Amino acid sequence: MKLEIYGKNYNPSDSLKAVTEKKSAKLARRLKGDDDAQVKYTVTLENGVYLTDLTVVTRGQTYRAEAQSDSPFDNVDTVIPKLLGQMRKQKDIWGRSKKGTPNVYEEGEE
Repeated sequence: MKLEIYGKNYNPSDSLKAVTEKKSAKLARRLKGDDDAQVKYTVTLENGVYLTDLTVVTRGQTYRAEAQSDSPFDNVDTVIPKLLGQMRKQKDIWGRSKKGTPNVYEEGEE
């Protein structure tokens, strides 16, 4: 898993980077078999409000979540559960069997 933290109009502090890496361990558990997964945090400061955007690209799937508040630390706490929920929902959809009965075709008499 490759973790990248960017800032627009804001320089992410070392403490924010440390907290983000620590909290991203939950994502690492979900992505444990994928070393090529890319996790990108983008923190933007606009008019005193922090917007945090989290994008995860793994095995052809892209997951994205964002949060907005007065503190970038609160945003990290909000964004990760949103993204994990999306991943959990996608896993449930793939594991679910199809609804209905399978089509059975009889061979016609000639």
